[in-house]
Amino acid sequence: MRLYGQVALVTGAGRGIGRGIALGFAREGAHVALLSRTRAELVAVAAEIEGLGRHTLPLVADVRDEVALRAAVDQVVATFGRLDILVNSAGISMVAPSLNLPLAEWQRCIDTNLTGTFLACQAAARHMRLQRRGKIINISSIHCEATYPQRAAYAASKGAIRMLTRALGIEWARYGINVNAIAPGQTRTPLQEKLIAQGVLNLDAVIARTPIGRIAEVADVVGPAIFLASAESDFLVGQTIVVDGGYLSSAWPGAWEPADEVPVAMPPALAVLRRDGDSSTAPATLPLVSEPALAGE
Repeated sequence: MRLYGQVALVTGAGRGIGRGIALGFAREGAHVALLSRTRAELVAVAAEIEGLGRHTLPLVADVRDEVALRAAVDQVVATFGRLDILVNSAGISMVAPSLNLPLAEWQRCIDTNLTGTFLACQAAARHMRLQRRGKIINISSIHCEATYPQRAAYAASKGAIRMLTRALGIEWARYGINVNAIAPGQTRTPLQEKLIAQGVLNLDAVIARTPIGRIAEVADVVGPAIFLASAESDFLVGQTIVVDGGYLSSAWPGAWEPADEVPVAMPPALAVLRRDGDSSTAPATLPLVSEPALAGE
């Protein structure tokens, strides 16, 4: 267990990516405090964590409330004696025409996604600095790199989280605090299902551009979070790990299929490792791929 005996706090832990990370940490041996605005969801997740033999602490708070958030972090430290890991997963989506976006809605998105992340980082780091160690993991989004129309507030908040992660990372590394981020692509969560149902997210188009051929499951994000929370990431500072199945790397407009695959024998002298571990000079084959040229190539 890579996180055995450590203490984590996960915001937005009642559902989606936050819930998945909280349970993933518990499976790796961590005790996990849970923060969200919805008590019923926290109670359900807490029961799952206790079923894994770990201690937990449900905390109802809004990440926009500085006083309540600081009190929640202090309660975690008072209960468990320390705080080793913070995951900032609380956030909202916002899809609206920018010409008609009310200032209050813009501010609600920025306050929740960006300011809430900063306030939690600040509250946690005040304790982590005294410990001379800690891991902070912020949840950004592929919208920190490329975005869609009508996502001005959301993209601005997630892009800012990426730069906040860099700024805090280089500032707090001297205290033994690693600040990094994860930028998931489209991920199967209740929030994404809602956007799909509303017709504001074209799932088929996303999948067509994604080389892996599907959107992410929550489990795809949990693995990188465990890595960033563990000692294996001790030399990572201010980094954002993109978890998108190749979406941002792809400029192909749809599902790509090779025109043909012609087996070509490798040179006989090239040693091939057999499954039994013995080397062999038997020929192997590799596909020779011809693809249609893109315009401009």
